[in-house]
Amino acid sequence: MHMRYVEFYRTKDRFEIYALLASHCEVDGYENENGSIHFRFEDKGKCEAILAKLLSKRLKIYAHEMIDAIRTAQAIFNNK
Repeated sequence: MHMRYVEFYRTKDRFEIYALLASHCEVDGYENENGSIHFRFEDKGKCEAILAKLLSKRLKIYAHEMIDAIRTAQAIFNNK
C-alpha cells in the first residue's frame, strides 16, 4: 500500500475560509498566530481550484452552506 502525500492549504482570509468550508473542504486544524487564526485545509490542489472559481465568480455555493460555514468559522474566531 502506498501512502499519498497531500499538501495543506493555509489561510487566514475569512472569505477564503468561508468558501472552502462551504465547499466541503476538510479542515486539518487551525492555529492562533499572534491573535490571527490560520485555518489549515487538506488537499491544497482542491482548495486552489475552488478559490480560482471564487475569484473568477464561477463558484456556486448554496446559501445555507455559506451560512453554516460562516457560523462555524465565527465560533472558532470567537474562541481564539
